[in-house]
Amino acid sequence: MVRRRVRQLAKGASPRVDHATFRPGDYGRLIQADGTDRWWVRSSNGEWLALSHQRVVENDDGTITLLYLN
Repeated sequence: MVRRRVRQLAKGASPRVDHATFRPGDYGRLIQADGTDRWWVRSSNGEWLALSHQRVVENDDGTITLLYLN
């Protein structure tokens, strides 16, 4: 199974991730004047990225989970 995944990645296909969870300090939220939320997450290299096509779920433990939409 590992070989097949490596072969897929080598061909340029990225693995599909259904969700990702971020801890406090690795995400932020900006509430815009019109009341919409704008979410940001910290990438693995430390840069902040704006979220555009995800659905954010706030968890009871202070983390957020991003559910990717098709």
